[in-house]
Amino acid sequence: MEVEDFYTVYELTENADFLEQLGTKEKFWFRDLSSQEKQRTLFKYSRPNTGEHWSEKCAEQLCLLLELPHVKYEIAIHDGRYGVTSPNIVDKNKHLVMGNELLHRDDPDDYPKPVEYLDNKQKVTSHTVTRVLAFLSRSEILPPESRFDLGTLGSAEVFCGYLMLDALISNQDRHHENWAVIGETMNGEAVFRLCPTYDHAASMGRELLDKERIERISTKDKYRSIEHFVQKAQSQLYKFKTDRKPMKTVSAFNYAVQKYPAAKEHWLSKLSSVKNAEIKKVFDRIPPELISDIGREFAYRVVIENRKRLLEDYE
Repeated sequence: MEVEDFYTVYELTENADFLEQLGTKEKFWFRDLSSQEKQRTLFKYSRPNTGEHWSEKCAEQLCLLLELPHVKYEIAIHDGRYGVTSPNIVDKNKHLVMGNELLHRDDPDDYPKPVEYLDNKQKVTSHTVTRVLAFLSRSEILPPESRFDLGTLGSAEVFCGYLMLDALISNQDRHHENWAVIGETMNGEAVFRLCPTYDHAASMGRELLDKERIERISTKDKYRSIEHFVQKAQSQLYKFKTDRKPMKTVSAFNYAVQKYPAAKEHWLSKLSSVKNAEIKKVFDRIPPELISDIGREFAYRVVIENRKRLLEDYE
């Protein structure tokens, strides 16, 4: 592969105007003073030895293949540490409302009051697939603005696409602050749209050590195989609020689309049209200093196995 085919790794330097630290030193806002737009942009550090930077970028590239509305990410480095940048998706005329706040406002007696997520370690079993889709299906919640043709899909049907992405990459982090609605005032009236999908780094086995990856690729023990590994991926959404455990990612998607056949057809047809070679290129483009060959192969196999599971009864 030619070097120019690798994802660009941007370096944040003195040409960046650092605006705002967010709570900890793990992320901050900045403006790139060398760019014409000088757009307000978020930089988020990857935790050491996790690969969160390449997994987030690869998830973004898979969104492009699936024509799924998403936040744009770039790999970057600051102060010797890798991370990702993403542009501000809400300007001064818009505001972002997280899922937990939306669901609490909708049913304050049954959905817990929002607290700081990092301090909220309890499982929110009220965060059910049915509740989220019912909220989004209301006519006042529009689908995201998108460069892609979403046809007549509503916001709940687009969210089904987010669940398919989660299943495809084994994303286990679709908690109630990892989806949101964007509000703005237009002609004196409030307009609300589903936010493009974001935060997908907890996926594709990005935190595994190469020793485990090698074992899972080469083992003859079916309980240590990649096929078994992907079956364990859990969503942060529940089927019923009385459940003790959240749904598995593929189950969450399959359950969601039972009531949304148009969404099922739309998103599975998109997935069916994506070729294995296109998926492989997503991982081939990771610069070699960011991932080992076995890490690249493992991530690719995770997606291919999940693709097969999702399309099992479709093709």
